[in-house]
Amino acid sequence: MLPFNPRHVLLLTSLVFAPFVHASSFDCASASSKTEKAICADPYLSELDEKLAQQWRLSLAKVADPKALKTDQRQWLKSRNACGDSAACLRRQYVRRLAELEHAVQPFNWDATWQLIPPGPSTSATVVTKQVDATHISVAITAGEGANSGDLDGVATLKDGKALYAEDECTLSFTPINGVLDISQVEAGGYCSAGMGVYYTGRFVASQQPLTLDYDMLSLGLAQTPEENQALRTLLKGDYQKLVELSGSLMTAEPSTDVPDSQVVEMWMRGLGSTGIVMRSSAARFWVLLQTYDAQGHARLRYYTNAPQWKSRLPDALQAWNERMKSHQDRPVDFMP
Repeated sequence: MLPFNPRHVLLLTSLVFAPFVHASSFDCASASSKTEKAICADPYLSELDEKLAQQWRLSLAKVADPKALKTDQRQWLKSRNACGDSAACLRRQYVRRLAELEHAVQPFNWDATWQLIPPGPSTSATVVTKQVDATHISVAITAGEGANSGDLDGVATLKDGKALYAEDECTLSFTPINGVLDISQVEAGGYCSAGMGVYYTGRFVASQQPLTLDYDMLSLGLAQTPEENQALRTLLKGDYQKLVELSGSLMTAEPSTDVPDSQVVEMWMRGLGSTGIVMRSSAARFWVLLQTYDAQGHARLRYYTNAPQWKSRLPDALQAWNERMKSHQDRPVDFMP
């Protein structure tokens, strides 16, 4: 891990305008925005900020169109700042931007397979583009959200370096940004979705294999500190990654009446429904109910906690969630050691 100086953190805003050979920083005592203060207060965010500043300088020196990259960086900073002081939101923004900057240095080619830079672990999309002639690009998109999926294919018109797909109620723009492909819905371009939460837009990089980003409990907001994140890794072991993959949409629920200062988050994934519930309290204590499947494909729940007195019973919030879910599916609970 890179060393953290609590007084200074790199400020990427000024890097957009500064020569790439220089790194700018600001004194955290002068931080004014919610985002700046959040970065200063979080060693993990500060490390991500420093990594991104380093990657920014490397990419700016190598990309075919530095001006386009600077313009795009300004837009990304607006998206980052929209997170305010949400550490989880900021972490996801940094993880995705790091992947984008790493791939931006690759030469752009319309004859390629592209993978979505996923906004979360349950979202995916693959795009295959091929230049048919001087003015046409064939496109084929397969996208997924949770257990739902959808497809789109057709021919886009190529003009001034961009491709435009328009069919029925859907209009999509395919825009190269150095080595990255941006797919966006044109304003007033109708409805471009397979429904069920499956969309065809986003930032894509040339790759035969789907991207696996470093999403973890910190970037999902289920852990607030590296210590809590490590506590969950120790508790869940092999099910840690399963919990990340099944996190889907996160919804805050009522605290448990029998656990002081508890915070409860329910997990729901499109096409699968409720996949689990996580409760945290002080001293990095956690209670987790996670959906799994046995060898016969039957759904079950695994119960984990690092609070010894709760090893053999469920707190009220988890018990109420389980009872509520029984109206849809009755899943036996396995109490894990």
